[in-house]
Amino acid sequence: MLCELNQPHAEVSNGVNRGSMDLEDRELVVRFQRGDETAFNELVARHRQEVYFLALGLTGTREDAEDLAQDAFVRAYEGLLKFRGRASFRTWMYRIALNLCLNEIRKRKIRQMLSLENVGFMLASRERGADEVVEGEERQQRLMAAIGRLPPKQKRVFILRYFAELPHGEIAEITGREVGTVKANYFQAVQRLRRYLAEE
Repeated sequence: MLCELNQPHAEVSNGVNRGSMDLEDRELVVRFQRGDETAFNELVARHRQEVYFLALGLTGTREDAEDLAQDAFVRAYEGLLKFRGRASFRTWMYRIALNLCLNEIRKRKIRQMLSLENVGFMLASRERGADEVVEGEERQQRLMAAIGRLPPKQKRVFILRYFAELPHGEIAEITGREVGTVKANYFQAVQRLRRYLAEE
């Protein structure tokens, strides 16, 4: 498992080409801005799961993740007429969701942003057989516990890179940090996780 931390989590990938997905998103945004309400429903359907998992990774509870994901799409709906496409819709959507999650975390003074409660749900939500879930659960629990020990900045970058599979440049846009800082945070997170897991 330690060597796997160098790359984003393969199980999250759905094989969709990011470039073509962004192009289709832009077309849906234009349709919505021209008055087609159904286009927003399509955007929600395309990004609902990834926004939910981002919120779940940051808050650690399904209830909070569901509420925050819903709030993120409400904010997106309210602001989409002013969206000018300087970033991709996905990046813009992630930024909204991330900011909502961070505000919620600050408000509640949450120190532990990941809990082991969501591990079984996250595993079961991915299309794997029951045997694979059983075999991977202990390893996943160890990884989640280790991620929970990361400093907040490193944790956010690691979740966006490892689980959401976003490139460093896109994470930099979402978090408002330099690409070099994002790469450093990710590298430091991986090193810490290796150390935490080795301690066990």
